[in-house]
Amino acid sequence: MRGAGPGLKLFGLWPMPSADIMRAPKLSLDRPLHEDGDPYDDGPLPDLTSGLMWLATGVVGLAVHLLPGTEHAHFGWVLALCGFACGWGVISVLLGLRGLIMPLGQRALVTAAMMPVVGLALWASGGATSYLQPVMLFVCLFVAWFFPPSMGWPLMALLVAVYASPLLYDPDAVAYGYPARAVVSAMVVIGLTLTMQFLKRRLVAAEMRQREIAERDPLTAVANRRGFDLTLARTHELEQQYALILFDFDDFKRINDVHGHPVGDAVLIAVAQAARGVIRQNDCLARIGGDEFALIAPGAGRPGVVRLVRALGEAIHSIQMPGVGYVGVTFAWAVAPEDAGDPAELMTVADERLLARKREAKTRASENAPV
Repeated sequence: MRGAGPGLKLFGLWPMPSADIMRAPKLSLDRPLHEDGDPYDDGPLPDLTSGLMWLATGVVGLAVHLLPGTEHAHFGWVLALCGFACGWGVISVLLGLRGLIMPLGQRALVTAAMMPVVGLALWASGGATSYLQPVMLFVCLFVAWFFPPSMGWPLMALLVAVYASPLLYDPDAVAYGYPARAVVSAMVVIGLTLTMQFLKRRLVAAEMRQREIAERDPLTAVANRRGFDLTLARTHELEQQYALILFDFDDFKRINDVHGHPVGDAVLIAVAQAARGVIRQNDCLARIGGDEFALIAPGAGRPGVVRLVRALGEAIHSIQMPGVGYVGVTFAWAVAPEDAGDPAELMTVADERLLARKREAKTRASENAPV
């Protein structure tokens, strides 16, 4: 992350300067969630949701004591637990605002550790007659949406056990029909969990298909201009250094005019396949114009760019296209932050260098042409 300090092993990202705190959740939420098809890559949403859930429970749980008929037998405990809920809520929200994303396994352990706190709050607010029982749906929906089944079902079992805990200490629980309520609640928890897991899988699958259509070039299967622009903006925000490489074909119009557009399309596809074979997994290859391609290389400096351009040139020049012959390619590049301080300026620098190199190549070709 740009301007980040030392990493915290506890979390998935690094702390950032205070000036960037309010920008962090927007950046985290704007980035493509579930980018690799993982339904549980939710960015800061779990921390923000959990924090707001705890804050709402703490504030409302304390406010309802002003209403007639509310249990006051353990008000000291209620006061302490509401204070804890508000404090933990603030911590969770701040983590989300700072972009400090807790790993999934650790979040599951923290959620499990909070279950006894929920049980204690249930006891302090009346046990079998507690007004907090509907709040358990918050927990159910949170766990079902943000945790995979391997973690979610054990947490759901803990939640059901916590809901049934008044049967262990409240002598009036049976008289209030609490055993039946506990069984029905377990059924509701199971049904909600299955429904939420099914809906999330469907939602992520639809999101991936939509992103594929919106950000993928249908001919070459690399990113299109929209996907390129989004990736360039994200890379600028997250990387201290990165490179932008532009390349296009020399006299591609001649290929279309002489051999036809189907052959020209075949050349574009072959070049995209050759380029994908030499770039790194986290590089972004995009077709941003008719025969113009761009490559975003996070973390790459000038030596790395030179090696990458050499590999791309060798891969493209090795393409065998019957009847077409040699496919000439011109490369140009710019490196941030040395060459430019923002994506638009970096694109301008790289594009001007590409145009200059193409003009130089045409000038040399005309000078060497036979008279």
